[in-house]
Amino acid sequence: MKKQEKSEQEILSILAKEIHNSSGYIGGEIVARRKKSLEYYLGNPLGNEQEGRSQVVSNDVMDTVESLMPSLMKIFTSGDNVFACEGTGPEDEEMARQASDYLNHIFLKENNGFTALYTAFKDALIQKNGILKVYWDDSQKTEREEYTRLTDDEFTDLVENSEVSVTHHSEYEEPITDDAGKEIDKVKLHDVVIHRTKLYGKVRIDPVPPEEFLIERRCKDIDSANFVAHRVNKTKTELIEMGYDPDLVYSLPTGDGETYSEDKFVRHQNIDFGRGESTGDKSTDMVLIHECYIRMDADGDGVAELIKACVAGDGKKLLDVTEVDTIPFISMTPVIMPHRFHGRSIAELVEDIQLIKSTVMRQMLDNMYLTNNNRVAIQDGQVAMDDLLTNRPGGIVRTKQPPQNVMMPIQAQPITEQASGMLAYLDSIKETRTGVSKTSQGLNPDSLNNSTATGMNQVLTQSQMRMELIARIFAETGVKDLAIKMFELICKYQQKEKIVRIRGKYIPMRPYEWKDRVNVTIHVGLGTGSKEQQLILINAILERQMSAINLQQNVYGPMVNLRNIYNSLKKLVENAGLNSIEPFFMDPDVGAAQMPQLPPKPPTEFEKVTLAQVQGENQRAQLKAETEVKRIEAMMRQNLLDFELKIKEIELKYGSKIDELELKRRSMLEQEDLKSSGNLMKEIVKGQESFFNTKQQIDGQQGKASQGGQESRTTPKRSPA
Repeated sequence: MKKQEKSEQEILSILAKEIHNSSGYIGGEIVARRKKSLEYYLGNPLGNEQEGRSQVVSNDVMDTVESLMPSLMKIFTSGDNVFACEGTGPEDEEMARQASDYLNHIFLKENNGFTALYTAFKDALIQKNGILKVYWDDSQKTEREEYTRLTDDEFTDLVENSEVSVTHHSEYEEPITDDAGKEIDKVKLHDVVIHRTKLYGKVRIDPVPPEEFLIERRCKDIDSANFVAHRVNKTKTELIEMGYDPDLVYSLPTGDGETYSEDKFVRHQNIDFGRGESTGDKSTDMVLIHECYIRMDADGDGVAELIKACVAGDGKKLLDVTEVDTIPFISMTPVIMPHRFHGRSIAELVEDIQLIKSTVMRQMLDNMYLTNNNRVAIQDGQVAMDDLLTNRPGGIVRTKQPPQNVMMPIQAQPITEQASGMLAYLDSIKETRTGVSKTSQGLNPDSLNNSTATGMNQVLTQSQMRMELIARIFAETGVKDLAIKMFELICKYQQKEKIVRIRGKYIPMRPYEWKDRVNVTIHVGLGTGSKEQQLILINAILERQMSAINLQQNVYGPMVNLRNIYNSLKKLVENAGLNSIEPFFMDPDVGAAQMPQLPPKPPTEFEKVTLAQVQGENQRAQLKAETEVKRIEAMMRQNLLDFELKIKEIELKYGSKIDELELKRRSMLEQEDLKSSGNLMKEIVKGQESFFNTKQQIDGQQGKASQGGQESRTTPKRSPA
């Protein structure tokens, strides 16, 4: 098959069709549902109000959403560790710990992670899906800086930076005077204005409003979608900073694409009903941009590739086309609908409750109004109508006959009791659907008086289970995908070492080494029961660990070691609401490395007595050995002299020559053997002395290890002398 690449016009045509057919573009059921949910959350009028009647609106949607938000944010952001990484092997544990620290640093320090999660969670609870955009931002941001009275060295250090360009510079000399005011010397100073352009990129996490996110209809998730787009207004200055040619940017059509964003209009109508006019400055004119991610066979090889295409306007001008690896969006929804992208929001579960409660409350208030200002039947011509229609406290009504004869009030039937029961029933339905109840919020004054502890725990547990299910869905979908995309971006694009301050230390981060050696997991603060119950449980575990240490009589195992104790203390600090464990407890490995050299442990009284006995026996044995060696040497010398005399006698007697040298050599060998036996005895004595010295050193090292948390060493047993 012959390859045929698509032209720019063909790509534009395909993108325009996908944009118009996407879910959430203009109108449609999704946009209408999101608009309605947002109106219910804001407490806007329901549209069925009548003039002269009560128009009160119940705020059940807002109450439910705002009751869930504190618990969700506490679960995910109560500590400094939102993400955690695991090494693929035992040798990768330290690298995995660095990766965890760096991901949390990027999320909480380099980005406003708390606000990003808060916005995404609230969008999901109100408008079905919360969207986050996670991408590598390498746009060149230029900042103006002004410096005065710089010396030559300071000026040189400033302008030598590759990120700095000088826009204005002036130098002058300033005299240096002594105490008397006499000029001693002159110094050259510089006034300079620079523009600093940041050339390095970083991971950016931006919340995306639901109306700005477009996706293929009937897709299951973002990764499997054939088309995803981000519809956003950008100024011409922002486009130039992104790297587009200024002449191209200023030729693009301008206009506000918010005309078709119904839910965005609802969001701003109570503070800004109208749409703002242009400022008149061309550099801040808005350009509607569709950043599209589409699977398309652009090169004609028959296989669709993931393409990023930026389109200005509503598919009018193609800015660039590049092939990419992944789609930089993550989505989360509180109620997952299987096999479709859009889930259900918490607002949808409560909207009908809010409508019915508003209707009941309006009728109850109207009934109270009628009870207090009831209708009156009068005899025509016998009552002054002006006095009757003027309803004021203490007012006079003139009648021509006794009032009881010409006036009769028409009593309204009170419905307060029935309406109150209906409202309580509706509240119970809302609690069943959402898990948010007065008892779980601590708003029920009678719950502690009329309920048993077991019943209260059951109510709280059911409420927590519903809320924790939402948190688990957020963790396993959106937040986990967020961590994975952050990890992919830093491994792919950060090719230089970066020094980061973690827990008071400056640590070099090298993400390019982590790709195949670190796995990303997500840890959230989910557990059984409330925080108070978890604190009680952790304290009980800590007590059992201390009992196990007393049972095993060391801190190295086999059941519990210092690392287990540290982990329990860490969980204890986190559940207490404190951010970090470092101000309270030190990591055992770090503490062991900082421990000073301890002196050796002094010997016990028993060891002192035993050592003195062994040394005395050694000295006696050595003295005995030396005496025996001297006796043998004297005997050998005497035997040698006797030997020589006998040789002389034999030579004189028989007149033959005997090899005296050979005899002496044999005699010397025997003497050497004797000396060797004496040296062996001395080596035995030295070995015993060395044994006791080694034992003292090992005792000292064990004393140090018991305080520093290092591995234990077993002291060898002393063999009997």
